[in-house]
Amino acid sequence: MNLPGLETLRPEQTDKLDALAQMVGTCFLEEMWYVTWLDVPGMSDERKLAVTQAAIRSDYAVTAPYQCVYALADRAGAANVYLRSELPEGGWERLEEKSALLMAATLTPEEGAVLGPRAEAMDLASSTSWPLERARADEDFIYFISAGVDPARRGTGAFRRLFTPFLDEADRRGLRCYLDCYTDRLEQIYGHFGFETVERRGAPGFNLVERCMVRAPRP
Repeated sequence: MNLPGLETLRPEQTDKLDALAQMVGTCFLEEMWYVTWLDVPGMSDERKLAVTQAAIRSDYAVTAPYQCVYALADRAGAANVYLRSELPEGGWERLEEKSALLMAATLTPEEGAVLGPRAEAMDLASSTSWPLERARADEDFIYFISAGVDPARRGTGAFRRLFTPFLDEADRRGLRCYLDCYTDRLEQIYGHFGFETVERRGAPGFNLVERCMVRAPRP
């Protein structure tokens, strides 16, 4: 998608992708899935930051070839978003598997031994393929993998500038939008943009609830 007000990052723009991953990774230190996943003994805040940044960068590495990494021109925010029809055979599930392998390679053996099983145990509350359970086999749609605004730019309208071009495009094409989040605050924010929670998912042993949210196109 080529969207007004947003730059679509190319795979060879590694410096920009690295910088955006660092910024969004900082935001995701507050994201409840990562807060929960990384809540393990002995992991420093500095290392947690490195892990969240590596996770975002791994997603960028596998999705940038398909025009899925977007940024505001002033770098105040970035989003990893796909249009289903622009993905290769196998879709997001295949790309997610590749990203997970890249991410795993950044962990130490000790970290992998703890965080790998922990991620598997949290899987029931961390599905990113749930839109496929609801969409028709031939239905195109937009899915938000991640989005973040520079913490220093919060409250400046950057999130709205980042988010609304996707919604305008969805309305223009008559497409549903899908995303998931983990806090009441985010659920309320996305609700203001027209998203409705259609399902809540949890994982035994974890204080974590995934809100699966859908936005219907507006005429």
